Amino acid sequence: MKIVIIDDVAGGTSAAAKARRTNEAAEIVMFERGSFVSCANCGLPYYVGETITDRDDLLLQTPESFWKCFRIKV
Repeated sequence: MKIVIIDDVAGGTSAAAKARRTNEAAEIVMFERGSFVSCANCGLPYYVGETITDRDDLLLQTPESFWKCFRIKV
């Protein structure tokens, strides 16, 4: 089975991870325009309020780390 996901952030990454849990043998490809797969949107208020000062702390997955964790090509 081949699955293509055109999205990122919470919806796309959640769908991709759920697809992997549902079908370990599926070939899953996710398209993303940027260089990071997901970010911690829930952390944005902390970044704006300067509790989190480094923007990179909000970036969770790269295409390489997503492949390593889930075998999903980005």
